[in-house]
Amino acid sequence: MNIPNFADRLKEPNKGEILFEAYCISKGYKFNRIGFNGHNEDIPNFYKLNHLLRNLPDYMVHSLDNSYVVQVKGTDNFKKKEIDLLPLFLEWYHSPKAPLIYAFCFEGQNPILKYPDQIIRLYEKAVDQKWDDGVTYRCLNLRNQKHGD
Repeated sequence: MNIPNFADRLKEPNKGEILFEAYCISKGYKFNRIGFNGHNEDIPNFYKLNHLLRNLPDYMVHSLDNSYVVQVKGTDNFKKKEIDLLPLFLEWYHSPKAPLIYAFCFEGQNPILKYPDQIIRLYEKAVDQKWDDGVTYRCLNLRNQKHGD
C-alpha cells in the first residue's frame, strides 16, 4: 500500500475532524476548537514550536453534565513520539473534571473513545512499523471496534 507523505496528507481535508464535528452536532454537544488545524492554517515554522504547543488537543467538548478535552484521530496509527509524550499530555491537558480522551473517527461508525491508559495498553500489544519518512508508529487495530471495546 502506498501511504501519502505528510505534505500530501495535509492537502486533503481532515476527515477525522469532519466526522467528529458531525457526531457532536448529531448528539447536541457543544464543541470548541482549541488546537492547531494543520489542514487549514499555514503557521510558519510550525515545527520549531515546543512539542506541547504542536500537540495541543483539538477540541473542548461539553455534553449536558460533562466536559472533555479531545484529541481527534482519523486513523488508528499512533506515533511513537506521541506515545512518549502521553504522560506530559496527561499532566498538561487532563483534569478530573475535564479528562483528556482520544476520539478515533472512521467513516460509517461513531467515534471510538479511548482514555490515554487504554491507548498505552493497545500500543504495547502492537508492533513497530515505519512510514517512508522514518517515523515509527504502531497500528492500534481499532477500526472494527465499537465504543468501549
